[in-house]
Amino acid sequence: MRLAKYRTLQQKKRAFLAAFAEVGNITRAAEIAGIDRKNHYDWMKNDPDYPELFYEADQQACDRLEQEARRRAVEGVQKPVFQGGKQVGVVQEYSDTLLIFLLKGAMPEKYKERVHQEHTGKGGGPIQHEVDLSGLSDAELDALISEAAKGITGQGAD
Repeated sequence: MRLAKYRTLQQKKRAFLAAFAEVGNITRAAEIAGIDRKNHYDWMKNDPDYPELFYEADQQACDRLEQEARRRAVEGVQKPVFQGGKQVGVVQEYSDTLLIFLLKGAMPEKYKERVHQEHTGKGGGPIQHEVDLSGLSDAELDALISEAAKGITGQGAD
């Protein structure tokens, strides 16, 4: 590959990665960098150094998202207030939902969802994993099969 062509390719990669770090979207970053989005996938496949560079750009894009979420949650945004069709002021609004997600992400041990589930067997007893059927008569086996079928179809006794 000629040096000029190599430099141009490297410049396009750098431009794409910089754009992606800013916008976090492959299609939009490709538009900004003036390349086809397919180039990104070719580079991921064929350039051994590119995936790590893309990962770094992706982390920067994620940091920008988190920064914006934090700004909206903590600093808030100004929303116009209208009366009679005219803007009469602004109100500062904060996002409790974003704040919750930031807390869950930053301190999951404290803010994670706490769900406790227990499974029990028939009558609240232990779940039976193995049943010894070797000592049962044919009539007893038929009765067990019939009872199990009722449970599956929902036609069991009340």
